[in-house]
Amino acid sequence: MRFVLRPWLSSLLAAAAILTVACASDEATQQAQPVVDGAAQLDAGPRSGEQIFASTCASCHGAGGEGDENWMVRGGDGRLPPPPLDGDGHTWHHSDNVLYGIVSEGGLGLGFGSNMPAFKDELTHGEIIAVLEYVKTLWDGKTLDGISILDTQREFSENDPYPPAVR
Repeated sequence: MRFVLRPWLSSLLAAAAILTVACASDEATQQAQPVVDGAAQLDAGPRSGEQIFASTCASCHGAGGEGDENWMVRGGDGRLPPPPLDGDGHTWHHSDNVLYGIVSEGGLGLGFGSNMPAFKDELTHGEIIAVLEYVKTLWDGKTLDGISILDTQREFSENDPYPPAVR
């Protein structure tokens, strides 16, 4: 049996493939504009994960992701201070999906005993992923018992990746 692809069908398949790639890459590259006085600054361009980290995360976790000195000691409110995100803490023990949930829903939203605020109303899906991917660059070259913590975290994430964007 010989299969013949009709010209109109090949055009339709090509268009579908282009739309699929365009839609998939749109979310991966989507990053919101910096907000100034509640309005998007249209001429500033998209923010990188490093820029988002500097403006959103560094005030608690430190400019280099070093976290609070006593990050494992609960405060008077019973909550934990900001942990290091530079690979010296436990952040890399979590899958991409869990890390996304922590940033999106906040520490208390997921039952963690921390004051981590929820950023789901401030950051887009793409921005949350961008900042988490930036945090992972802080782990580069760090090992535990000779094993890369970055590779270990990637393995955790194989079966629990970032959630898909909700449109």
